[in-house]
Amino acid sequence: MLGSSPFALRSLNCGRAGLFFIGTVLTLAINVTVSLAQIGGIDTDPGDRGTGGKNTIQGNLFLPNGRRLDRRIKLRLRSIYVEQFTMSDEAGAFSFRRLKGGSYTVVVDAGPEFEPAFETIDIIEPAVQRSDAGQVYTVSLRLQPHVNEQRPTRTVDAASADVPEEAQKLYKDALEASKSDRKRAIDLLKAALKIHPTYFSALNELGVQYLKLKDLDKAEAALTAAIEVAPKSFAPRLNRGIVFIQRRNYEAARAELQRAVDVESTSAAAHLYLGQSLIGLGAYEVAEKELRIAIGLGGGESLEAHRYLGAVYIETGNHERAAAELETYLKFVPKARDSEKIREIIKEQRTSSVSAKGSPRI
Repeated sequence: MLGSSPFALRSLNCGRAGLFFIGTVLTLAINVTVSLAQIGGIDTDPGDRGTGGKNTIQGNLFLPNGRRLDRRIKLRLRSIYVEQFTMSDEAGAFSFRRLKGGSYTVVVDAGPEFEPAFETIDIIEPAVQRSDAGQVYTVSLRLQPHVNEQRPTRTVDAASADVPEEAQKLYKDALEASKSDRKRAIDLLKAALKIHPTYFSALNELGVQYLKLKDLDKAEAALTAAIEVAPKSFAPRLNRGIVFIQRRNYEAARAELQRAVDVESTSAAAHLYLGQSLIGLGAYEVAEKELRIAIGLGGGESLEAHRYLGAVYIETGNHERAAAELETYLKFVPKARDSEKIREIIKEQRTSSVSAKGSPRI
């Protein structure tokens, strides 16, 4: 039931693999380098096994003016294996050690004066394990100042304050009915709106129910009416953005979903669907950024973000990263309805990666 939460679009059929959009080469938002040397410094916790590997992610934090961050802050490392924390030192340096191959996201929260920062690093281990100290992945993160603007609350239903009790009861009955009988839920919502035409929650829920029925015209009409009642609301803008994605009107979707992100910047769903609309427009660099933010925020939407990142990397020829993202997706969602097809694509990407490495350079 999605009355107050956004409709979850599970997949898009686009691209030759039957799963994905196609694109051009992406550029990372920050600089990531790899070396085989052992990093210097003191291991602050030699008893920490990390994820049981030999690799290290190390990095440095910088202020907006380019100077190093001069205080200690907490950083989080998210992966399918573990969620762990560390503290930077007084010069903005940090490290996560003993990591095995996989996709990891470094999440930085430097306090209310800065925007949250995210970066994902894919550790790709060689097929033949060596006895060296592992790889060291170095990242540089520049913090951005927080825009101190007053944002509306997530879903403000001020127009529902004077809703008659009879209409409220019909709305609650509709939510219950939507679990088993969507058409009855729609009839109940229409009855509530007949009593109170500007009932915001009922309008949004009506749009959601029509969206589930794939009746996009009626879904858009109901969600547009909800936005007219509460222009600064979050849920109907997100849901209308999904309607535009299903229509493949990616420019309209991008504009609507950007407004949703402006209202609720911590919504992983909003960043995920904004990323999808940007892929549709061919804006792959910005799409990658939005998908990485969705992963950093976590939740169910972050799982789908791995799938779409794999899509971006497939057609840009970044075979290793495409395979890594899709493998991460399957680790999270092993029973995906098209899991066998995804495994075939992963195998193809691994084969292409080996072939590319073996090709002579001109």
